[in-house]
Amino acid sequence: MELKKYQQKAIDTLKQYLAELEVFKGNPKRSFISIVEDEKRSHYNSDFFGETPFVCIKIPTGGGKTLVGCKTVSEITSSILKHKLDRGIVLWFVPSEAIKSQTLRKLSDKKDIHRKILDEDFDNNIKIFSNEEALRIKKSEIEDNLCIIIASLEAFRKDEKLRNKYKVYQENGALLEHFENRNNLDESKLEKDESGTITSLANVIRLNNPLIVIDEGHKTKTQLSIDFLKDLNPSFIVEFTATPRAGSNVLVEIHSTELKEESMVKLPIVLTSCTQWQNAVTEGINRIEELSKLCKKNKEAIRPIALLQAEQEKESDNKITVQQIKDFLIKDKKVSEEEIAIKTASKNELEGVDLFDKKCKIRYIITVNALAEGWDCSFAYVLISVANIGSKVAVEQIIGRIMRMPYAQRRSEEDLNRSYIFASARNFNESANQIIEGLEANGFSKLDLINGTDKTAKDLSEVKRVVNEDFGVPQTSLNGEVLAFEDLIGDNFELNKQDHEIDFKVHYDNDGRAVIDVKEGDKWFRERQTILNLTYNDKNCSEKELILWLDKKLRFTMIDQDDKTSFIKKAIEYLIKEKKFNLSSLSVNRYVLKEELEKKIDLILEEYSKKRFNESLKKGELGVKVIEIYPKTIQISEEIPQKFNKNYYEVVEKLNKEELNLVQRLDLDSLPNIKFWIRNREKKDPFYINGWKPNKFYPDFIVVTNKGNILAVEWKGGDRISNEDTEYKVEIAKVWEKLGKGKLHFFLAHTGNIEEVLSKIKSL
Repeated sequence: MELKKYQQKAIDTLKQYLAELEVFKGNPKRSFISIVEDEKRSHYNSDFFGETPFVCIKIPTGGGKTLVGCKTVSEITSSILKHKLDRGIVLWFVPSEAIKSQTLRKLSDKKDIHRKILDEDFDNNIKIFSNEEALRIKKSEIEDNLCIIIASLEAFRKDEKLRNKYKVYQENGALLEHFENRNNLDESKLEKDESGTITSLANVIRLNNPLIVIDEGHKTKTQLSIDFLKDLNPSFIVEFTATPRAGSNVLVEIHSTELKEESMVKLPIVLTSCTQWQNAVTEGINRIEELSKLCKKNKEAIRPIALLQAEQEKESDNKITVQQIKDFLIKDKKVSEEEIAIKTASKNELEGVDLFDKKCKIRYIITVNALAEGWDCSFAYVLISVANIGSKVAVEQIIGRIMRMPYAQRRSEEDLNRSYIFASARNFNESANQIIEGLEANGFSKLDLINGTDKTAKDLSEVKRVVNEDFGVPQTSLNGEVLAFEDLIGDNFELNKQDHEIDFKVHYDNDGRAVIDVKEGDKWFRERQTILNLTYNDKNCSEKELILWLDKKLRFTMIDQDDKTSFIKKAIEYLIKEKKFNLSSLSVNRYVLKEELEKKIDLILEEYSKKRFNESLKKGELGVKVIEIYPKTIQISEEIPQKFNKNYYEVVEKLNKEELNLVQRLDLDSLPNIKFWIRNREKKDPFYINGWKPNKFYPDFIVVTNKGNILAVEWKGGDRISNEDTEYKVEIAKVWEKLGKGKLHFFLAHTGNIEEVLSKIKSL
């Protein structure tokens, strides 16, 4: 399965962090500040979990946190936890029983995409447990599989007054085998119950240094939650949330616009405020009817649904109840009763109902707040709230239920790409403030909300261009097509004919016992909280199995599979015959071997690609060509509250202080030769420069002068002016510049040369 761009961005950033952890010998703070933006560096928090790596991935509601979580488990397990050989315990915490049931269902069903990802990455050696089922977990299951335990936070939250309530801390004879025949078992590291025994599930987890995944991590903000997580002796903690708490180390921040661009959510939300609740319901019904007509007209397989939020279930003199709303729908609005369902704490008419079934007639669902978690139906387009909008029973709890895009596909009718809220309130501002709180509670922003009663209101995340000129930057091209790394490799490359000799160091004994202490000069480090050295049996130790495993893990799509496996086989034979390794040690060290082979193949491909690049340059096969123009409208996540005179678009997306200073200088009248400039966003905008490496280079700014010169300007912070990555970018940018024959120019700007760069720009 191909991940969405923002999901892949989250995984790629995590991989960067994991790589830095090895470079910095497991120092989580140094690793974190080496890859995050400047403003986040001073916010790293080590108070919660000390030297245990702890990071947060922020993804708005509807962004597929569970899917990213599955890939995260794979990446962490195969990198800094590779000594566990894809085995051990993952403790996956969820905020409620509803989410627990949902997550168990996704991860247990072998037909579900989440389980398919896990099975693919772990060769089907996956075991899924609830925390109740884990009370009978076998030692062999942990030694032979990756065991994922799905648990609510409440099942582990330690309250000494309610000690007997928590079964995970109680003596458990079914777990006795985990504590037998253990060498060097240090009971002081384990927790004893009132009778002095250690045979609890919590202690089994401690022995295995679990990877901890936290869904909705902001709900673990109490000291009690932090303490019990720390006591479980984790090897790594990663939390996913739409709203990070203070103290979370936010490694990745996904914005709502990124979900919108991938057609994952219906945005913007159109808010209409009505003084009388009956008017709010009437307006909501009208909108459902209009959307239904659009679906029929365009033959869309969608049945738009409205969620109606009452104030309470039972009769009341001053509260609008579920029954009142149902009566109003049937008696006043002539809605058929078979189109109405009630979903509350005491009544569930959705039990066993498939809302996506073509035969299903339900169009109106009345609730109070029972849809707060674990309920997803992308046909829900309209939220009608008759509740007192100023109260906290509010819309914010179920707002995420109407935002998922049906089938993750954008429609030609713009009205079908939006969500709608009809709220009972005295005025628009009163309801808007509450809705904005709800949006922020789901990881969105006020930019995602527009006024439905204002016909001139626009989608604030959508920005139009102000320069009346179609424009595209010429890109480096090969024989008239945009240059790509895969094209330089070509169809005639043969990996098995390349040098297969690799340098390889063993970090494990042949019997599979982990060697925890390693040399100071290596990237590996001593695990700070390891209690036991666990012995893993390598059951499938054969050359064929090892080659197949390496082939699967070494993902080089431009290389033929037979060619790749032939190269792997030669490398293994070289290590056995020439370097005197035995197959068992190679198999147990397979992750280290995989990394060395990956580096070797990357180097071979890069050298071959660079050779082809230079040959094409000499032959005149490289040129520049406009491939794609900048769009007339773009989506932005955070805008700068400042207007510019020469910006290609209405507003500018968020910049750091140094970048902002640069564009302020570019926009001044002191540079009258500048026609316009564009903020060129990485992986969002059409212009990039390609060379002989796979990664594309997106210069930060494009400047166009009155003479028709096109300037690519890359801003670099002081700590990144001279490194290998920057040197490569400058080298390929200079080739692009040369191919432009005097009309293309590249500048690497920083605080030390800004005046010189601006002076040169002024002359063009």
